[in-house]
Amino acid sequence: GSFQEQCQYLHTPHSHMCAHNTEKAVHSVLGWTAVFRFKKGVFMRIGYEVFLMVARELSISRAAEQLNVTQQCASDHIRRLEREFQVTLFERKPKFQLTEAGKIMLQSLQNILILETNMKRNLSSVAEGTCGSFTVGISTSRAPIILPRVLPQFYQEFPGVNISFIEEDTQLLEERLRAGDIDLFIGINTTPHADYEIETLASEGIMLVISEDLLAQNFSRNEIQSMYNGVNLNHFSHVPFTLSFRTGKVNHAIEEYLNNNNIQLKVIYNISDSKTQIQLCATGICAALCPKMLLDTPYMRQNSLQRHGRLHAFPINHFDQNIHIDLVSHKNVSHPLFIRLFIRLLREEIPAIARTNLLQEL
Repeated sequence: GSFQEQCQYLHTPHSHMCAHNTEKAVHSVLGWTAVFRFKKGVFMRIGYEVFLMVARELSISRAAEQLNVTQQCASDHIRRLEREFQVTLFERKPKFQLTEAGKIMLQSLQNILILETNMKRNLSSVAEGTCGSFTVGISTSRAPIILPRVLPQFYQEFPGVNISFIEEDTQLLEERLRAGDIDLFIGINTTPHADYEIETLASEGIMLVISEDLLAQNFSRNEIQSMYNGVNLNHFSHVPFTLSFRTGKVNHAIEEYLNNNNIQLKVIYNISDSKTQIQLCATGICAALCPKMLLDTPYMRQNSLQRHGRLHAFPINHFDQNIHIDLVSHKNVSHPLFIRLFIRLLREEIPAIARTNLLQEL
């Protein structure tokens, strides 16, 4: 029956499956509650499903609303879990939050979901051959550079496999991988975690992007010519800049470099989309600091042919904070054949893209 019907059944006083007798009904590898539901294609104990929703919302009332059950029903499930494991899962005061025991349960349940989902997909791939689906995380800026190099080759081998792409910053993709929402992601300077398998595929530097007009307004021809060997950003303190928001991994590396070298830039716009940053640079109103790979776009190639508003890209002196491009997946997962092919293509294409010397073409 529905979630509401099952909760009501558990709370019916005259039922043989009432709450105080539930633990005697059926035993399983996940515990004593007899009632299970499908969650993300796998069986999930109702009490665990309630716990996951409460942990996500950090509110019993909001979790109950999301599950379309009463607050009393949701509270009862949490209390039974706490009684079963003899721990407190949530602190109620001064604010509602997970205890250490609650954090352990959350991570364990997320890992169970990941493993069971992976098992189901692997068994399906054996049964169905070339059909299946998976989800990949990638940044919005890198998707148009990497995916056109990878997907045509993948499609030739597995035309029946569906891939969903989630475009977000690395910090959010890290959370999604832990929660089992994605199967793998392409991240930047990924934070190590016990559950991650992190493989660095390439490293890249940061480039100064600036229009020919803005250069001519601020520097002599000889000064501009010398910049191809590297620029000193202290000489650009009077030039307007657009930079990413401070939350991004790339911007963390840039901020670290600027702070370590006591460089103060005149930042007039903060925007995380590199394409918009580059287009702003083409108008001549500001410069930008961009990862080298993000300059390998059709827009930059077309811009290099223009006579007016042409952009230049220069390396930055002593920029040692390398940007690592990582392939990240869950440690305890055995991938089906089609994901293994996708990973192999990423291993081949991302280093090749990083080696492209676009500077000679600009």
